[in-house]
Amino acid sequence: MHHRKRGILSRLPNNWEIYYIEPFRLGTKWSWYEDKNVKVRSIFCYKKGLDKLFNFVLVRRFVAAANALFIKFFVVRSLGGPADVAIVSNYGIFHPRVFGKFAHKLVVDINDIPAGFGVPDWVENNFNQTVKAADKVIVSSKEWQRYRQDAVFIGNGVDFEAFNIHRRNL
Repeated sequence: MHHRKRGILSRLPNNWEIYYIEPFRLGTKWSWYEDKNVKVRSIFCYKKGLDKLFNFVLVRRFVAAANALFIKFFVVRSLGGPADVAIVSNYGIFHPRVFGKFAHKLVVDINDIPAGFGVPDWVENNFNQTVKAADKVIVSSKEWQRYRQDAVFIGNGVDFEAFNIHRRNL
């Protein structure tokens, strides 16, 4: 697990069963492991570069339906049922209620804003729906608290002042 994930997970009770859901990325290892009380699983979701394919509503609906079946029959069964909390840092291409199959509570970690990457409107709409439906939202930038006023700020662990000092001295 990366540093940000560990920082977020360390703030949750050790006796909770936690699922950390991450997007499947081509060319990387499929995440399917456990670390203490945290079970990490990869799921399929929209990735930049496949815009032409995903701009078709029927393609999105097909992938969303396939994802829901994958989650229900492979992911949740492998996990033994819903957990106390599911944490996602990717908004996916399916409706936020699908996350309810994972756990009783949903935490969304906003470490990137989809609009910053020039994504289609429907991606940003899904992002906004997911953030709205979440039980708790964590942001890596204080300015992103505009998405949820009650969002918890946990920085990315970068010392921006030190970075800027070095950058100015180049």
